[in-house]
Amino acid sequence: MSDLHDLHAQLLQMLDDLERLTAQPGPDEAVLAGLRYRLTRTSSARRKLIDALCLELKMVLPEGETAQLEALHETNTAAMTASSEHISTWSLREIAKDWQGYCQASFAMRRSMRAQIEVEKATLYAYL
Repeated sequence: MSDLHDLHAQLLQMLDDLERLTAQPGPDEAVLAGLRYRLTRTSSARRKLIDALCLELKMVLPEGETAQLEALHETNTAAMTASSEHISTWSLREIAKDWQGYCQASFAMRRSMRAQIEVEKATLYAYL
């Protein structure tokens, strides 16, 4: 399951790219649109893989060892909801109108995504 390792590495690189982009005095809308698109697609692939791994592991692990997987599944769902809300709130038009507000919201979202990736690593890498 090096797929999860690869997806994590790609996401972390994109988060670094977004961090550099939001350090700029204003938005480069074309670059930002492309990066947000790639982040969304890669995050979606990661979430689907996480869900599949959790279901697969729940079937083979003893019942007492699945609490972390269930918690991960719940945080995965919550992260998807938060990401969807962020994307719908921050359209390119809204970003252009309030770059500093977007930069602050992006910082919070990046921090949340990095934390979620660490939880996924801690929970799943031992099984991969």
